[in-house]
Amino acid sequence: MRILVTGASGLLGQKITTLAQSKGHQIFGTYNTHATAGTHMRKVNLVDETAVQSLIAETEPDAVINTASLTNVDLCESDFENALTINGRMPGILARRCSQAGTLMVHVSTDYVFDGSRGDYNEDDTPNPINRYGKSKLEGEQQVAANSRDYCIARTSALYGWGRRYRPNFATWMLDKWTKSEEVKAVTDQYVSPTLNTNLARMLIEVAERRTTRTIHLAGSSRLSRHEFALILARKFHFDEHLVVAATSESLNWVAQRPRDSSLNVSKALQELNNKPLPAQAALEEFQAEANNP
Repeated sequence: MRILVTGASGLLGQKITTLAQSKGHQIFGTYNTHATAGTHMRKVNLVDETAVQSLIAETEPDAVINTASLTNVDLCESDFENALTINGRMPGILARRCSQAGTLMVHVSTDYVFDGSRGDYNEDDTPNPINRYGKSKLEGEQQVAANSRDYCIARTSALYGWGRRYRPNFATWMLDKWTKSEEVKAVTDQYVSPTLNTNLARMLIEVAERRTTRTIHLAGSSRLSRHEFALILARKFHFDEHLVVAATSESLNWVAQRPRDSSLNVSKALQELNNKPLPAQAALEEFQAEANNP
């Protein structure tokens, strides 16, 4: 297959690119700020519809996997206009051009489209975001659905993994702190479905190969609080659990409100995919194995 990966320099995009190439797919990629190595990688302004049209025409992909996104939740809260442009309008532009070219669009979305009132959300549950990041991502989902004939919306949760040194994620940030014997605060009252980027990349490639066309939840299969995840991570890497400090959401200086329980039900992915959503322990074993070769 010919696969175009937007956001190819990101935590997820890099993994998709590497794994898809290892399977023999021809990969093209875009980046915005951080250049990434590769013959078919290029800097593209995805909000420029003319540039997107040229990109699709030149690369002729069978599928586009859109990982490009503004994921800083607090920044989205303070700069909603920019969030709507990147997370809302841009996916619609991609979808429209993919549809015109007969290309499948796989769009990566988030658990934050839900309000977090109960958790274990399935694909048929009604989104109701409580912060501007979630609202901008929901707008992106709606733009994809309105502008594309063949598309898949893949929602994920609490992504972590190796591969993006310029911006740590929750797991790599904690490990860095612990190597300096520094404490980290982890909230006990926010539940998610922690997802290893390698696991998600494999699932997204399979979705593209199968030409899946619907909404599907692709996340880790364990529902955990941030605090529970931090403790498991500390044990896995043999750090002192006392370096994990229990905290509440209210005690942290977050700009945006977070859903209390945005965990995702991944039953469909478990039933249908060969690359299954991994439980936390299995995912962290792979994360640990990758530590010396991220």
